[in-house]
Order: sequence, then structure tokens, then C-alpha cells
Amino acid sequence: MVHGGGAVARASRALAKRIAHIGAWLLQTDAATVRIEGGNVVAGNGSITLREVARAWYLQPQNLPADVNTGGLEVTEGYRAERDSGTFTYATHAAVVAVDPATGIIEILDYVVVEDGGTLVNPMIVDGQICGGTAQGIGTCLYEVMPFDAQGQPLASTLLDYMLPGATEIPDIRVLHMHTPSPYTEFGMKGLGEGGAVGPPAAIVSAVNDALRPLNVEVHDLPLTPERILGAIDASAGHGANG
Repeated sequence: MVHGGGAVARASRALAKRIAHIGAWLLQTDAATVRIEGGNVVAGNGSITLREVARAWYLQPQNLPADVNTGGLEVTEGYRAERDSGTFTYATHAAVVAVDPATGIIEILDYVVVEDGGTLVNPMIVDGQICGGTAQGIGTCLYEVMPFDAQGQPLASTLLDYMLPGATEIPDIRVLHMHTPSPYTEFGMKGLGEGGAVGPPAAIVSAVNDALRPLNVEVHDLPLTPERILGAIDASAGHGANG
């Protein structure tokens, strides 16, 4: 059993009521006299296990009371935050990159994310969510091109043509946590996905432009493919020669 306020507690109370009702019927006693204790439904000196209650519900319907709740031993409870316009996360991304001016290839040397998801229910899941979102953002920034021909037909219709980042393209992402509970959710949780996925393009583009500053080159269009990097370098060199 789970005790406490909110949706989890309400669902637990509803399920306990159903279990007690079936258990009381099997014990031939009033439901108001039973309690759930140590994996059993107990009434006076008699008891029946939760396993026996479950067996009656799933396999022995003839042993159930006529007014049994047809929802069975599963309870679903919804929850909506006090302010339902969204409980957004916040994060800051920083990247260090190296750009090869001869090939246009970008290498991410270091990557740090500082996120604030409020109260963290499961920190391991949070780290996975942030790292996964960051990998998605890296793909958006560096790899995932969706070209079309003059007739509007997609030219990257399979994963042979549409490049996704893999384990060798994703750096060892360092995730640091801040904890500012949301005042609008029951336990102070916030969302998480946006904090990982939104930041990488801005952080990487800024780092790439910083690396290309000695060449007087800036790039802004995504994704930053080697072709685009080399094109920007060539355009800057040509402009310098003409100027």
C-alpha cells in the first residue's frame, strides 16, 4: 500500500476498498470490520491472503459478491497540475568543439548540461532523459538533413540517407542538477524533455562560430554539415579575395 496525499493515495485507497470488499465477502463478514495488514485481509481471528482475493477476482467469479466493483483490482487515477499551462524545465548547455577547416568535420570535445527539473522522482531516469534529449538536439544540429528535389520528393527516405547520431557521435555528456521545486505541482516536479533537446543547436552553433572566428566565418543554417562548413569557408575566402 502507498500512503500519502494526492493521486497515488486516492488510487491506493480505492484499490484497498475493493480488496477489502472482496475479502470481507470471502470471510463472510462485514467490510467495515476488515483491515489490510501484512499482505492479508484480516477480520477478527480470520484472514485471507491478497493472493486469494486476486484468485477469486480473476479465476473464481462465482465466489465474488453480487455488487463487486466491475473495475476489478486495477485503479487508474488522473492528475492535473494546479496551473495547467505547463510546468517547464530549464537548462543551460555549454559545448567545446573542434572544427577541421580542411574537411568541415565538427568534433564535440566537451559537453555540459545544467538542468533544473524541480523535485526529481528518479534521478537515473532524469539523467537518461537529459542525455537522450541532448543526443536528439545534436542530431538536429549536425546530422539530420531532409533534402527534397525540385518536384518536392524527399531525398532521404531511409536511414541509409538520413543520418542519425550514434554512440560514436555523442560525447560523454556531463549533467549537473539544480533543484527549484515548482510551486504548481503536488511534489514540485517539472517537465524534463525540453531541457535536453532544445539547447544543443544554440550551444553548438555558438561554439562552432567561435572556432571559425579566426577565419572570419559564421554559419547559421542547420544542420551544420561538413558541406555547409566548407561552403562558408570558401565563401569567406572568396569574399576576402574580391574585397
